[in-house]
Amino acid sequence: MINLQEWERDNFTNTPHQPDITVAFPSREIYFSPELLQSMHFTNDTCPKTLDQWYELCHPEDHPKLARLESVIYGRERSITFTRRLYCGDGHYRNFRLEAFIQRQDGRPVKLTGSETLALSAWLASSQEGDRIECTDFNGRSRVLEAVMIQGVMTLRDVSEVEDLQEENMRLRREIQRRIFNPDPMPAAMPEDYTAGTLIRRKLEDCINSALNVLTGDSRLKALRRSLNETCLMAGIAGLTSSGKSSFMNALLGERLIPEQTRATTNIPVICREGESRCAKILYQDGRAEEIRGSKLTASYMKDIASESHNPGNRSGIARIEITMPGAMIPPGICFVDTPGFDALAGSGGAALRSILPELDMIIYVTPVRSRLKGSDYEYLRLLMNMNDRIIFALSQIDLERDDTEAGRVVHSAHDKILADINAIRRDMRNFCGHDVDVIPVSAKNALVGFYSRNSQAWADSNIEDAVRCFAPFGDNAFARALLLRAERVLKVIDGAISRGEASGSSRWRLQECAGRLRKLLAFRENLPEIPSGYSFSESSIPDGKNSRNLLSSLIASMREREFRARFFALEPFHEKKRAVLLGAERSQSLRLFARLAHNLMLEAMPDGGVIPHEWLCAGNVAPFECVKVSSAGNDAEILIAPSNADITQNVDWHKLFREYVPVVSVDLARVDSGLSDLMHSPYITGLALSGWVIAFGNAGLFDTRQIDLVSQVPKRVREFVEINGLMSPEWFIFENYKIF
Repeated sequence: MINLQEWERDNFTNTPHQPDITVAFPSREIYFSPELLQSMHFTNDTCPKTLDQWYELCHPEDHPKLARLESVIYGRERSITFTRRLYCGDGHYRNFRLEAFIQRQDGRPVKLTGSETLALSAWLASSQEGDRIECTDFNGRSRVLEAVMIQGVMTLRDVSEVEDLQEENMRLRREIQRRIFNPDPMPAAMPEDYTAGTLIRRKLEDCINSALNVLTGDSRLKALRRSLNETCLMAGIAGLTSSGKSSFMNALLGERLIPEQTRATTNIPVICREGESRCAKILYQDGRAEEIRGSKLTASYMKDIASESHNPGNRSGIARIEITMPGAMIPPGICFVDTPGFDALAGSGGAALRSILPELDMIIYVTPVRSRLKGSDYEYLRLLMNMNDRIIFALSQIDLERDDTEAGRVVHSAHDKILADINAIRRDMRNFCGHDVDVIPVSAKNALVGFYSRNSQAWADSNIEDAVRCFAPFGDNAFARALLLRAERVLKVIDGAISRGEASGSSRWRLQECAGRLRKLLAFRENLPEIPSGYSFSESSIPDGKNSRNLLSSLIASMREREFRARFFALEPFHEKKRAVLLGAERSQSLRLFARLAHNLMLEAMPDGGVIPHEWLCAGNVAPFECVKVSSAGNDAEILIAPSNADITQNVDWHKLFREYVPVVSVDLARVDSGLSDLMHSPYITGLALSGWVIAFGNAGLFDTRQIDLVSQVPKRVREFVEINGLMSPEWFIFENYKIF
């Protein structure tokens, strides 16, 4: 009796025709059939010769699929099927479907044989009438094809032309209606079917385009036109190199993701915002985009692509990087932009810095303690104020200040020295520009230490919540408010051009007409709620090193649990299902994580003491086998809590279980090496070779400053462990335990 795997291998490799693709190992040389070369528009001389060269043909957005193929080749699976876009010899990307089988000897890959077919035919074979697919034709145009049944045969019909005509018809109808019913540049009342932001954007774009017809090539107007696509209010983090800009941004994100070293200053703007998934989107100057998610998104990766030392002159053509982070300390409707240091103006970062400055709606100027404003600061501030006078100062690195003592008596307290620095900045700016500025003291170092421990003294001393609170009101009606700020900057450019006499005759009249339309547009500010002017500073907001906890701290912590839960379920493995099975060498670790996910559970709700050690616990409505029920962690999640590794006596089909539930392995942060050693001998490790999983590090709040050093070593240790044991790369998650045991 031959088994299924042997039958598949024999029938796949012993077919009378030669497979489309053959890869030999360990040389990784690749061979193509003539038919496949013809369909890909390659010849024997121009086609890839190795597997790595074949990988280079893949579209950047489909690179994660190649990592999956590589894990199959050096893993335990025998076959793989997936679709991705390949760059063909005629200069176009096309969808190809790969069906491959891997032959092994003593567990090592010997040969990969497979077939490559245009994915369109494979899609049509499994489609139903009315299904549609987008593809690119031989001329590079985007087409929409629809599956239709004609005389009993399923075929394709191009519906792009019809849809294009319908869209053009609707556009013309809207334009006619706009000109008939809305002839004035600014309507007296806002139409009900337009939001304030949509209407302001259209008017502002018309003004910018009209101004560019006169001031052709003005880089500031082009940047402002580009900024109309950004719906958030953009707050730029500016300052000299090593002033603490990137550290401040990392404190908002909750992890050291953006390089902070002085000599690795980024010459690429990094835009950060709160979002549903942990992701970095790399935008290239030629219009390409690439997304980095999960375990690949590390500080070392960001340093490689964004630092001057690894990317001199930005030769890779990266225009900017956009990061979204669940649970980040960034108010809704606002995004923060980490800009190159002013020192970069003399080097390769000058173009990047000058291109992003016109897009910024407000500026957070970072300057460290013990450092008075210098000549280079004033030079940079003068450049910023040419476009934007909404500047708030962030006094960084306040954790460096210490009390001065003599004979055991405090002569100058850290609190008083920080206050003196704040007053000095205010006085210097009053002399420089003639008006007061707001100054917020912050410590990015303490914020990173206490990010997962909001009741800690380090978090209170960081003052980061006060810093974020002053920006929160701007998030109300953020799109409309940001567009009006951009309209002010456009008006400033046009007024400057008129006063300098850069246009004459009809051109000057057109600029004056644009300026009048913009002033009428700015009247919409009266319809928006007022924002408190700046940051209401008080001496009590300066951390003084004393215990600043109050009776509301527990309530604040409970509200933060919603962010904790959102951050956890935003991990990549939970995108398709919110089902988790909590595992670990000790069940107490799993119960602590469960207590964080279900904040309302009290100590008596934890049934560990009265449950037989080898019994499973279930929080939810559905269980795959008999379990002890515990209080639900929420209607949108199903959570299984496994016994400790030593108490798992039930015969569990781990492969089947992990197809339904995401495995989450709990490890003590202080015992990373021993925790991974326990995992190596766990009964479920074989299932982790075929499933995406999460490794959760607890006890994060017990180590204060040591936490950062420990976390920095985690990705490397986990990566080495995964490679040695042939497992799929996991996501990792760090949290502070409740002290309930």
